[in-house]
Amino acid sequence: MSLHTEPKTLSAIWNALNAPAPPSVSLAKTWAAVAREGWISELALEDAMLMADRRLDRFDLRPDVFVKMLKLEFRPVFDRPANRFDQPDGYDSLSVTDAAAVLILLERLGFLIDAEVLCSRLRSELSKASHLTWQGVDALFHHKSVGRTPPLTLDVDLGDWRGVKRQTLETPHGYKAEYALNDDEAPLWLTVKAPKYRPRPEPTLVICEDCGHEYVKGIPSADKQHRRTHRRRLAILKPEPDRKMAEAVAADALEAPWVDSRSPQWKHDHMYRRAFAFKREFDYTFSQWPERPEQDPDPVGFLFIDPEDRVAGSAAFRPQPGEGRPWRLDWIWLAPDFRRQGHLARHWDLFRQRFGEFDVEPPVSDAMKAFLRKRGLDHLLGE
Repeated sequence: MSLHTEPKTLSAIWNALNAPAPPSVSLAKTWAAVAREGWISELALEDAMLMADRRLDRFDLRPDVFVKMLKLEFRPVFDRPANRFDQPDGYDSLSVTDAAAVLILLERLGFLIDAEVLCSRLRSELSKASHLTWQGVDALFHHKSVGRTPPLTLDVDLGDWRGVKRQTLETPHGYKAEYALNDDEAPLWLTVKAPKYRPRPEPTLVICEDCGHEYVKGIPSADKQHRRTHRRRLAILKPEPDRKMAEAVAADALEAPWVDSRSPQWKHDHMYRRAFAFKREFDYTFSQWPERPEQDPDPVGFLFIDPEDRVAGSAAFRPQPGEGRPWRLDWIWLAPDFRRQGHLARHWDLFRQRFGEFDVEPPVSDAMKAFLRKRGLDHLLGE
């Protein structure tokens, strides 16, 4: 992160950081009042800053300097009037989240400012908000990022310059600062590194080899989404023994694999997730099994169950109007580890017993074409 300031301000900040550190002051009551009111006047903010770290006063570092760095601004705020035509008193003020941003900046520069005293009082309301400014985001997650943020640099406009001389210091809280000057002793930049900062790998676009999910690795929200998707997809691609299915097989092995509008929702969930895997693998635009049976009561599903009560895949049959074959095989999908193991061959006669001679919905995969030709069912290919 880089911010811009004036040379005299940069010099004043460096001199202040080099001065003896004063006793720490939390100002808990002050920040509690600011959190309740939602605003703090420029004068009140100046008083609070100078009480928290008196070096700011000594080197004439006022709130407007840091507000300008952050590209914020004071706005006139008025006591709420009792009547529309009253003339209330007004003060140049910052919103409470903007004030928190100023405190966080001072803390990151190495001053003895504990921004969490204010941020902790804002977190409950901020966590409920649907939208936040970046100042609100920083306040919301301050307790997790304090001392861990990337290095902060303040720089100035000097035009051409010659040579660089560097000075360093470490603050009582472990912040490490490097101050750069040119050959004429004019300040160039100040970089402050947080004590617990560790560089994070650059975000990279990756595709998970196991689940196929494409995401930007290194972004927490994307990593979290990948973990959630990974677990959901692996449950389909590499299924584990299913307790409910084992109970259904034990109760009625012939009926257990079948799924229709009267079946329990957990069976429909198995069908829907495998229909979604079929959609994703073959780049269909929609899932060919409803999430809930009332959305489409017509299809009949079949779940391929292996001897360990794992759901290896599924197939769906759908009635079709007109004369001829009244049913069609709408789609079939097996997890990769269960393909070419004879699942379809073992159940083909069962499907013929229930549905008669049925059509096969195109497009037909090469594996399915080979299967049908082997059984002398080339006429189902429509070629």
